[in-house]
Amino acid sequence: MASPASTPSVPIYTTQRYEDFFRLFEDEPGVYKYQEQINEIISKNGNSLIIYYEDLLAFDSQLAEMLRKDPESSIEEAIKAFKKLLKSQGSKTSNKDFFVRLSTIDEKSPLTIPLRGLRAKHIDTLVSFNGILIRSSTIRPKLIEATFECMVCKTQFNVTQLTSRIKWPKFCIKKSCKAKAQSDFRLISKNSTFIDWQSVTIQEIPEDLPPGRIPRAIQSILKHDLVDTVKPGDRVNVVGIYKSTLAQSTKSINSTLFKTFIEVNLIDPEDKTDEIMDLSKEDKKEIEKLAKEPRIQRKIARSIAPTIYGREDLKMACALSLFAGTRKKKPDGGYKRGDIHVLFVGDPGTGKSEILKSAIDISPRGIYTSGKGSTAVGLTAAVIKDTDTGQMNLEAGAVVLANGGIAAIDEFDKMDPQDRSALHEAMEQQTVSIAKAGIVATLKAQTAILAAANPRSGRYDRYKTPTQNIHLPPSLLSRFDLIFVVIDRPDPADDALMAEFILKNSIIRNGSLNDDLTDITAPINGDLLKKYIKHARRNYEPLLTDEAKERIKEYYLDLRGKYDSEDAIVSILARNLDALVRLSEAYAKMALRNKVVKEDVEEIIKLFKRYLEDTGYDETTGKIDMDRILVGQSRSSINKLDKLLNRLKEVFEENHWQALERKNVIEILELEEELDEKWIKDAIDELVKEGTLYEPRNNFLRFTNKED
Repeated sequence: MASPASTPSVPIYTTQRYEDFFRLFEDEPGVYKYQEQINEIISKNGNSLIIYYEDLLAFDSQLAEMLRKDPESSIEEAIKAFKKLLKSQGSKTSNKDFFVRLSTIDEKSPLTIPLRGLRAKHIDTLVSFNGILIRSSTIRPKLIEATFECMVCKTQFNVTQLTSRIKWPKFCIKKSCKAKAQSDFRLISKNSTFIDWQSVTIQEIPEDLPPGRIPRAIQSILKHDLVDTVKPGDRVNVVGIYKSTLAQSTKSINSTLFKTFIEVNLIDPEDKTDEIMDLSKEDKKEIEKLAKEPRIQRKIARSIAPTIYGREDLKMACALSLFAGTRKKKPDGGYKRGDIHVLFVGDPGTGKSEILKSAIDISPRGIYTSGKGSTAVGLTAAVIKDTDTGQMNLEAGAVVLANGGIAAIDEFDKMDPQDRSALHEAMEQQTVSIAKAGIVATLKAQTAILAAANPRSGRYDRYKTPTQNIHLPPSLLSRFDLIFVVIDRPDPADDALMAEFILKNSIIRNGSLNDDLTDITAPINGDLLKKYIKHARRNYEPLLTDEAKERIKEYYLDLRGKYDSEDAIVSILARNLDALVRLSEAYAKMALRNKVVKEDVEEIIKLFKRYLEDTGYDETTGKIDMDRILVGQSRSSINKLDKLLNRLKEVFEENHWQALERKNVIEILELEEELDEKWIKDAIDELVKEGTLYEPRNNFLRFTNKED
């Protein structure tokens, strides 16, 4: 690597030193990295040169240090050198803006400062940090050189604009002219120079946030070709100048309080950089060794919430969601989701929340939120009015911020109905569309949803449908790939084992478990498992083998044809077929395989059978009935309701559609087979509620639309 001799007599800011760096820096012997990049820029008629701070540091440490401490002047010199080299090679530089962008690849670079660590000493220095973009403004033109016309003598002249407020001329440049007031000049927009300007807000990455702390955010300004290169929800690496300006909200113009912002030099979405981040050789070796272990899937599942006794199916469902299936491109250009949505419903105190939190801790990218504290805009996206500028900005919610990972929503039943309805598009189409205050946008939400809910009555009633138990719309419930019901039933043998497990777990000495409590610790270390998941999601896209396809088809057709046409019961949906494929792919991915074999499908079918029994099993008929989720009522209940409604019409028709006393109606209906008194009362209440019947006076019933 070549390096120019640097002596104290050489001026600090010199175009020549940057020229030498661009021409002479060797990435490898004989490979002039930046000279080749400049040649490519000329051939493509480009205008931006990206340099790495580590390269400049290795080439000329004094120049690199001055760039960090006084970036504005240094970048100007670098641009002069860049333009000079372009001109020397025959490229035209007169009618175009040119930029030198700075990047860093070393996490321990002198530029790297956590967003939370930015302080007053960093003002006017070059900094680099990672974050998540939560808000972006519309793109607006910013005036950098204004052309004014003197209203007195009609002379036109330019005034460079350096601040956020327009600098008006104080006098005319023509000496004989006496114009001095602001009203004597007018701004001529068509002759003035504007640049593109956009404000974005960047927040700390949720998983890097210290426990119990509020995430910090900073305003960042994008200019020229950087505008519109990132959108809310993107994880970004930012290099820019940390600046300060007088806070506009302060009452006194002489206030000593300033607000800070980042003037961005380079913003790079981590979707491009983070996903290709290499694991160390030791990590890869350990991951590959782990993947060869028999029944590795169960070992991974047991590593989720190891302090919760049992709940193997729930832990396996979380593990499958963490790994996800294969995302497939449709012929029309769209995508079929690979993310797996899971819902736990059941009695309080059964470990649902703990399993959710553990899954988020293990996930390489995850966000945890509670239903009562989440609104529709908090989950999807919102349009927020900026207090400083008054403009409307787009802000991403939890599902968008967790793009590429999982979002855990606890207390799912406590959410307002309109907030839950916002998840329909995010769960199936994996996008969030918003059209408010003139902002029309579609954001990516390739996020798996893990949700936990408690029954409305406190305890889960097996004789009621999932819809009736947790008051969720069937359309939303059907979007979950797996729904498990957790019921706290007394069982002497199981209760004894759980009590022993919990009591063992409570015995802690000096912050660590006893030597005999190894069964409570996770089989796989959390950090290693996080790397394992990241490696699997990045490098493996399992597809079904012919045997696996045949087994899924056989299982699906067997369930569809289980009951004869008289029953008219739907025991499995086409949507469940997609879920079986996704779950099987995730199971194969857990073992780091690119093929789904028949054995994988068999294990998933065992898990899926529990889902069907938990949600579709009709206690009154003893059959699997998916109408309990699809419609919100079992087929037997729908048939009984149809029978009741037909009989009611006959009764009212016989009485010339006059109002009848409630108790007389119930007595007549009780004579019918299969209709008991309690069920009849509930059904009549429901018919009154939906408007089929109404009460003209107390304890009397009448049809709303009488048939004359």
